[in-house]
Amino acid sequence: MKICSGEEMRLIDEATINKVGIPGIILMENAVFAVVNEIRKDIKPTVNTRVTVFCGQGNNGGDGFGIARHLSNMALNVTVVFIGNYNNLRNDAKINYEMLQNLRIPIKTINPDSAIDDEIAYLIQRSDIVVDAIFGTGLSKKIEGLFKDLIDLINFYGKYIISVDIPSGIDSKTGAILGNAVKADKTVTLALPKSGLYLYPGTDYVGELIIADIGIPRRIIEEADLKMNVLTDEEVKSLIPIRFTRSNKGTYGRVQVIAGSKGMTGAAALTCLGAYKVGTGVVSLGVPASINNILEGKLTEVITIPLPDDEGRLCRESFYTIKPYLEKAMVIAIGPGLGQNLEIVELMDLIIKNSKVPVLIDADGINAIARNIEMLKNVKVPLVLTPHPGEMGRLIGKTTEEILEKPVEIVRDFCHEWNVILVLKDAKTIIGHPNGEIYINTTGNSGMSVAGSGDVLTGIISGLIAQNMDPYKAAVLGVFLHGKAGDLAAKELGYHGMLAGDICSYTSEAIKMYFEN
Repeated sequence: MKICSGEEMRLIDEATINKVGIPGIILMENAVFAVVNEIRKDIKPTVNTRVTVFCGQGNNGGDGFGIARHLSNMALNVTVVFIGNYNNLRNDAKINYEMLQNLRIPIKTINPDSAIDDEIAYLIQRSDIVVDAIFGTGLSKKIEGLFKDLIDLINFYGKYIISVDIPSGIDSKTGAILGNAVKADKTVTLALPKSGLYLYPGTDYVGELIIADIGIPRRIIEEADLKMNVLTDEEVKSLIPIRFTRSNKGTYGRVQVIAGSKGMTGAAALTCLGAYKVGTGVVSLGVPASINNILEGKLTEVITIPLPDDEGRLCRESFYTIKPYLEKAMVIAIGPGLGQNLEIVELMDLIIKNSKVPVLIDADGINAIARNIEMLKNVKVPLVLTPHPGEMGRLIGKTTEEILEKPVEIVRDFCHEWNVILVLKDAKTIIGHPNGEIYINTTGNSGMSVAGSGDVLTGIISGLIAQNMDPYKAAVLGVFLHGKAGDLAAKELGYHGMLAGDICSYTSEAIKMYFEN
């Protein structure tokens, strides 16, 4: 599903009005109906239901005026608080304001340069519902003064809050909090979801997210050439690899994992199991010879390949032993638990140069690339990197904080510069393609913040690629299924004490949810 920034939505609105000829007032009225219908779902409105609608002086405020009109027509006790100046109202917002005046619906006007008075606190305190229509998706500067105090007050009283399009105070593109933001119970976003609703910290303020159709023609959205996406359930169903009645292990591909070192056998094991859990036919593991017996005991379904090592770690010579096996694989997954030294850097370079199939690089494989990023110029096949923010920082010479500040921009720039697929792992994992396409993942939970979780993901994505899935689609689907498995595990086990093995165990359940339906 396509998502957009506030600026992209503005251009889509303009195209709808100017190219198609649908008046803005109709789009606004459709938006109004959508929000009112959500309010009706949440409560059984009566004449005693008190609603306070806070409106700014832009189009978001215009939506608020229209919402107040319809709620009043339902015989609810409605008060409008307008923060602004009538002379600053324009077009559709002004029309909706004047309708309120004609219907004599109470409007309390506040000068933005003044201070909050006791009446505002009283209105909020006695309200059953607060509608936030103060700032929309066009907000770009920090909220200060009366607006900041007003949002503090709205949040303080803990009333049921519905935000129109986006909670006031969130940057619609980045999810940044512009000084302060309304903490909504429900957000009704209009036409298309805004990317800031999915990104931290803004996503924590959204509550339940409802996407409302307001009549924007599909053709206009397609012509906008939007690059940001989230997966829907229907899209997940369409992506899951099919199974054939007449098939064998070769039908579902072969993953070649290169992972593990002394003390890090678990990383290798979890990667292999993750690949099997998404339906891969064969998984083989290249591992330091000195720990091969351990992994043979742990992984009865995995083919292990003992490789030359140096004190429990793979080395440059390991490549020449593993090379014939690389040629049999559909995908190579390398990095989990390898350890860090110059020999690993050389091994990584040899594998990238010589691979004829997609390569997925994680963990210590990424750390090796960070020591010689120029090796990415040797790529002749699709390359998928799956760093967490710390590893990403090492790749490009930035701090973790800098990575988290502009994650979408960093992913897009890195994919373009190095022609790779990038999976930036975080609470909202971002998956980028060299063509500028971005997916924001919507599954997962805090229980997954545990050692080994990323190794399972490496296996999942690799296992999907092995089944002839496009590497980018495999990364997008793999991240989604990994998070969904974590959600299923959390539902059964709780967030505390969840292990990476639990995520692995529930991966097949996550697929079953969509495949059987």
